[in-house]
Amino acid sequence: MTASSPVPTMPALVKAESARGMDLKQVPIPEIGKTDVLIRVQKTGICGTDVHIFQWDAWAAGRVKPPLVVGHEFVGVVERVGEAVEEFKPGDIVSGEGHIGCGHCYFCRTGQGHICRTMKIIGVDRNGCFAHYISMPQVNVWRVKPGIPHEVAAIFDPYGNAMHTVMAQPVNGRTVAVIGAGAIGLMACAIARAAGALQVLVVEPQEHKRKLALETGGGFAFDPREEGWEQSFRGHTPDEIGADVVLEMSGSAAGIHTAFKMVRPGGDVALLGIPPTAVGLNLAEEIIFKAVTVRGINGRLMFQTWYQCERFLLDHKLDLRPLITHQCSYRDYLDAFDLLEKGQAVKIVLNWEE
Repeated sequence: MTASSPVPTMPALVKAESARGMDLKQVPIPEIGKTDVLIRVQKTGICGTDVHIFQWDAWAAGRVKPPLVVGHEFVGVVERVGEAVEEFKPGDIVSGEGHIGCGHCYFCRTGQGHICRTMKIIGVDRNGCFAHYISMPQVNVWRVKPGIPHEVAAIFDPYGNAMHTVMAQPVNGRTVAVIGAGAIGLMACAIARAAGALQVLVVEPQEHKRKLALETGGGFAFDPREEGWEQSFRGHTPDEIGADVVLEMSGSAAGIHTAFKMVRPGGDVALLGIPPTAVGLNLAEEIIFKAVTVRGINGRLMFQTWYQCERFLLDHKLDLRPLITHQCSYRDYLDAFDLLEKGQAVKIVLNWEE
């Protein structure tokens, strides 16, 4: 009788227990099935969701089941493919759609896989990409075309959220407002302008983010804490009646109420930001009497949004690299999370290549 071979391992950022923080640990390299792709991770983006998991807030505690490898934004190179995989080969540069649907429910079969009721999200419901390797179903793998910087390919997930939010309603020739200039809000500014928005107005309390918004497509930026800002905002809209389209990206109760206050009668509001608790609305005054069209945005359209993201980059309409304010080794993850918690970074990319 011979001793069994040791299981090969890799470094990974793991939510090891139900408490604040993450641990850099050695975990087994994932195995792949016949329709899976094993990807060697090169770069990963840190998302606000990862910060919630790091902090172990009420949402994380109710959703995530430790131990879990965290992370869902990545770019990497195909290491190995399952026997039934034909679309990818070792050496391909790829990213991946982190929302994994069942593939056979009503929503998946009608082109709405992004709202599959049994959706599993990498880094939330199953092991994610903050590791040297990740296994993904081939249907969720996305080939990265030459000309797209790898650090940008690593953040296609939030970029796709921004693209989905902007493109959910017509923006060409219209006045668009963005509430909240975090990473996704800033991406939305750039996308809206590239998609033909006549004017992009940004509402954001943090000065450095307002400045960045003006550099990424915003025409005017407003501090909601300043007296008289609403009048000034309306002064930049046609006939001072409000914005044609409002994109709510902050998820704060104040931001949501601002969205409905600043949209014009008959306008559109798209809601991407997720409030931590229930938000009360005056449906009659804020929506019904104003005849406002409201859209909830969840994830990305698979894969319409991915194609849109690709074309905007390859046609040189966008450059998202200025939004990546920091890049560092995965070993420095504690410093990275500290910067994000303090609001001193917009988008951080972790490098996993040795």
